[in-house]
Amino acid sequence: MLSIGEFSGLTGSSVKALRHYDEKGLLTPAEVDEHSGYRRYAEDQVRAGAVIRALRDAGVPLSGVTADGTLAPSVLAPHRSAILEQRAREDAAFVDAQAALHALLAPVTVERRKCPAQPFVGRPLSVPADDAGTVSDADANAALGDLLERLHAAGLAPAGQFWTTLRAGTSDRIEIVYCWPVSERLPAEWGGPDTVAGELPERVELIASWRSAPDTSVPERATHPAIVALFDALAEQHLDLRHAEVRQRVIGTDENDYTVEVSITVER
Repeated sequence: MLSIGEFSGLTGSSVKALRHYDEKGLLTPAEVDEHSGYRRYAEDQVRAGAVIRALRDAGVPLSGVTADGTLAPSVLAPHRSAILEQRAREDAAFVDAQAALHALLAPVTVERRKCPAQPFVGRPLSVPADDAGTVSDADANAALGDLLERLHAAGLAPAGQFWTTLRAGTSDRIEIVYCWPVSERLPAEWGGPDTVAGELPERVELIASWRSAPDTSVPERATHPAIVALFDALAEQHLDLRHAEVRQRVIGTDENDYTVEVSITVER
């Protein structure tokens, strides 16, 4: 028989770990002194101890560990697959983080611009505030495409480039509104209950403009550098615009050469 200290030295598992394995029923000592509580292990338990140590060193969670050496490979294989998948996700996140940080170093032009009144129609989508990324490009294209069809059916056409508006919603949700500019203001009820028709009034906007570059990309879930620059400017100018709408539009159709403009109304 082996004392717990001797068994620990032979298998590489700490005394604390061996006690824990006993409590979980994974590796029960062959004998426990009823008076002192000392644990003793049989010589043929060394193999089980070695198997458990190997699996734990590989990061297999205790719930998945087996003391049976013949079953260990079948436990290790799916764990390795899960680890490799996690590593791939971490590698992708690292690449995205590098790209996002590099993009934040790119120059962004911020200016004030007086803008005329602009009628528009829009399609609002409500999304969780902590995961606005749940709205995909396909969702956006569907909303804009449906609006475009309705405009054409009414004998109307967009009067320029579409934009996206971010609106405050409830405490846990926000609204993303996909908008087409139109040449004249339409009735509020135009398009039905899932559509908004309105007008941006004559205003002064603070606009941040970011030009794409061959060596710069912005990961899908990253905060766009133009948005960061816009709010830097708001802070520098001590502008506290509560519940203001942030509008974003993309100018240009070439995926390698375009400009992102992000704006907010600072004067009416």
